[in-house]
Amino acid sequence: MKIFIDSKAIETRSDWMAYASAYAELTKLRIGIMVLFTFCVAGVLAAGLSVDLLTLFYATIGMFLIAGSGNAMNMYLERYTDFLMPRTANRPLPAQKLSSMEVVLFAVVCLAVSVVIFFTLVNWQTAVCGIATWILYVWVYTPLKRVTPLNTEVGAIPGAMPILMGALATTGTVNSITWSFFLVLLIWQFPHFMAIAWMYRKQYEMGGLKMITVTDPSGKKAGRKAVVLCLVMIALSLLPALTFSTTVHSVLFVVTALLISWPYLKASIQFSNNRTDQTARKLLKASVLYLPLYMLIVVIGSLS
Repeated sequence: MKIFIDSKAIETRSDWMAYASAYAELTKLRIGIMVLFTFCVAGVLAAGLSVDLLTLFYATIGMFLIAGSGNAMNMYLERYTDFLMPRTANRPLPAQKLSSMEVVLFAVVCLAVSVVIFFTLVNWQTAVCGIATWILYVWVYTPLKRVTPLNTEVGAIPGAMPILMGALATTGTVNSITWSFFLVLLIWQFPHFMAIAWMYRKQYEMGGLKMITVTDPSGKKAGRKAVVLCLVMIALSLLPALTFSTTVHSVLFVVTALLISWPYLKASIQFSNNRTDQTARKLLKASVLYLPLYMLIVVIGSLS
């Protein structure tokens, strides 16, 4: 028996899969998943066990769309820079997987749909906070990367604002524990980005981006910033203990928070003392490990 294979159908299917994959790349899925995770955690921290899961579901869709829109516009605005750097040269625009018009249209549609979802199915507070986050990320932080190393300070704000959006989505307000979570995420980003800035310092220089490791090639400023702000983050991470109902819960939380913070601080100190790609990579891994562990103990502590 002969088996006939339609090569044109396979090629067409392959083309569509590649096309869909290019659009998925625009959303920066790995980062997007982490954003959604912190968004949902904040929503639960704010509302507690009484959280409206349907509202949170709608809000999560809106968050995914508005984050995807911001990332797509970021890629559009940085399409020439991305072309110059090996780590970003394969993105949809520099690799010519999509046209500029397709990327902008995708960003606009995602933004519009997300705003409609927030206004109609969630609340106006989340919609307004989402629009503000999008503007800060796209039109303030992204252009600043070519102007000043302070872009990291500016970019950390929209990076942490999904925490506020999550709280607003489920309660319409931001309580003390979600404010403390916001501050932790705000500061957590600095050692994390110092590691990235060091690892890709040469590529950032090639792309004309004014990262701190480009303006200070020695990396001393990046190292100091990583250690100091890691210490600030640890202090802020203990604040939720003030909101717990019993002393036992508070003490257990403080001890656990300090234990999970130590590898992050240790990696920051090692990077500051010996700035190599290896120590930067260890710092990056420590930062990625710390955040979900911290979110876990905050949720357990607040719901206990």
